[in-house]
Amino acid sequence: MADDGRCPPDVVSYNTIIDGLFKEGDVDKAYITYHEMLDRRVSPDAVTYNSIIAALSKAQAMDRATEVLTVMVMPNCFTYNSIMHGYCSSGQSEKAIGIFRKMCSDGIEPDVVTYNSLMDYLCKNGKCTEARKIFDSMVKRGLKPDITTYGTLLHGYASKGALVEMHDLLALMVQNGMQLDHHVFNILICAYTKQEKVDEVVLVFSKMRQQGLTPNTVNYRTVIDGLCKLGRLDDAMLNFEQMIDKGLTPNVVVYTSLIHALCTYDKWEKAEELIFEILDQGINPNIAFFNTILDSLCKEGMVIESKKLFDLLGHIGVSPDVITYSTLIDGYCLAGKMDGAMKLLTGMVSVGLKPDSVTYSTLINGYCKINRMEDALALFKEMESKGVNPDIITYNIILHGLFRTRRTAAAKELYARITESGTQLELSTYNIILMDFAKTNSLMMHFGCFRTYV
Repeated sequence: MADDGRCPPDVVSYNTIIDGLFKEGDVDKAYITYHEMLDRRVSPDAVTYNSIIAALSKAQAMDRATEVLTVMVMPNCFTYNSIMHGYCSSGQSEKAIGIFRKMCSDGIEPDVVTYNSLMDYLCKNGKCTEARKIFDSMVKRGLKPDITTYGTLLHGYASKGALVEMHDLLALMVQNGMQLDHHVFNILICAYTKQEKVDEVVLVFSKMRQQGLTPNTVNYRTVIDGLCKLGRLDDAMLNFEQMIDKGLTPNVVVYTSLIHALCTYDKWEKAEELIFEILDQGINPNIAFFNTILDSLCKEGMVIESKKLFDLLGHIGVSPDVITYSTLIDGYCLAGKMDGAMKLLTGMVSVGLKPDSVTYSTLINGYCKINRMEDALALFKEMESKGVNPDIITYNIILHGLFRTRRTAAAKELYARITESGTQLELSTYNIILMDFAKTNSLMMHFGCFRTYV
């Protein structure tokens, strides 16, 4: 703001500019403008300080935020809440509690937002007992918890599986005349799903309607996902159909849950029907959508179902990527189907995709596990010839395979090569070597390696 003869900017002008810069995300320029304001001897007001402290705290620039706080004449509850939120967000709980104590000692009465901020941080870090103490302290000071307060503590209990404490808090909510909202019911459904209490999931969803609340898209998504995970596929489909009848549009998350469950329970035709239904509705799921389902199926050992889904991709115009192939290859390797895994590698290359270190490491590991070391070493050579650099994970797999098949000399050569290449060794590398020592008593070879590490 150069002095060009016009009226100099006042505090309102600076407040407007600083607020605009923060909204644009230009924290540094806003902070510089604040100091320019001080240099021009324009005195900041409460709006200036609170705006700057709130924005700096949100950006987790806590050193700057506290610097501004030290020169603020009369910080208020909003000021302290901003600082506390910043410390909580940046994981500095002790400093947040310190600010809370300072706030109280300075005679600033904490409000519901203050307590909610502290409780939210504690609950997210599994400290529900401490959060409950904050809750009780809040009530003793005469403050009335709001729906956010209850929801925060409920979610904390639900995440820890503390259902007894969760039920007690629910009873207190009802006793104090609080109406359960969509978010609270969602917390309950998630809690019961996590504890595999399927009947309670259904009961809670039913009670929601009984209390006059019409389930929204998020509620249906949560209950459908829960029922799918708990094996109640028919109930999940029933709720899916009901959701559509109510005029709600299922999102990609709902379809992901259902398609995964249908594949898991060998209802492939219905799964395929849903995939085409998504396309008919104008929803174009990307490859990440299918990769998520493929990953789950492969981890559960359902490679046949995974391959069916993979084969469908070409028919609906979705191109597999490196992650798709690597995921499916991993599934085949886990199932010991190495010939099928190698066919996928060939197919991957034929469509112009370049296997990465993850792809090769997966295949090499698959061969090592079934003691086909020649095939594993051939792939290792191919990997290097294709310009794909092996990482420490690849080296560890080969080392372990060589030791397991008693090729100690080859393992020793590989170890020397790893160290010469400058690859950063990990503790797991030494553990592999020391485990072989335990089996073969080849002390001298390993002692040198161990001394290099320690």
